[in-house]
Amino acid sequence: MFTVMNIGANGLNVQSQVLNAVSSNIANANTPGYGEEVVTTGSMASTPVRAANVTLANQVLASPLNLVSGATMASDVPEFNQGIVSSNIASNLAIDGNGFFAVSLPGGQLAYTRAGNFTLDANGELVLPTGARLYPPINIPVGDSYTIESNGAVMVSRPGGTPVKAGQIQLALVPNPQGMLAIGNTLFTLSKASGAASLVNPGTTNAGTLVSGALNQSSTNMTDSLVNLVQAETLYGLNARVVSVGETVAKATTNIQV
Repeated sequence: MFTVMNIGANGLNVQSQVLNAVSSNIANANTPGYGEEVVTTGSMASTPVRAANVTLANQVLASPLNLVSGATMASDVPEFNQGIVSSNIASNLAIDGNGFFAVSLPGGQLAYTRAGNFTLDANGELVLPTGARLYPPINIPVGDSYTIESNGAVMVSRPGGTPVKAGQIQLALVPNPQGMLAIGNTLFTLSKASGAASLVNPGTTNAGTLVSGALNQSSTNMTDSLVNLVQAETLYGLNARVVSVGETVAKATTNIQV
């Protein structure tokens, strides 16, 4: 009975993680640059119960039997899309390609994101709502008009003046984006699985180009997410029932008088 209860408990743990991922996807359906969490499940290692065929008079009466201990998480990775929507805010940036924005966190650590909802702060730097700053940093003189080209060139000009290049926005290429570690607020850090990032100018290699006055949409598919939510809730309930029945049978067994 304890094996049955363990199977149910493992199932509860997996479905709880699935529910968390799906809930996050739904909550971030309108969050710029959000990468939908895609969860896959698998089976835990099996334990041999009957290692060989059971035979009688050269006839196989029963085949080998393995007991699977339940479900487990196989992977939980972000998936990003190329959907772009206009925001009409000059400091907002979308990536038409596979690159990421590198940003410097308040503590100095670098993180990576597809969220380009930047604004200009009092120092003329591009910052995210979380306080993370674009890296490498650029400085746009306060009061000057500016444009951000598709190749990342930041052009500024004063009234009647000729536009001059004030900086160069670069994009980060990550060998395996699905291997990055989520730290919240659509920010990710690198890991051994993701590989080291390299900074390149937009328009080179596979980084893609910039679209000024636009944002990358969330990759959440609401239809799929709602279906996954119902399915995960159903499976959670079934696993809870397995644990409950196993507990009831275990108690009944211990009360049997010999």
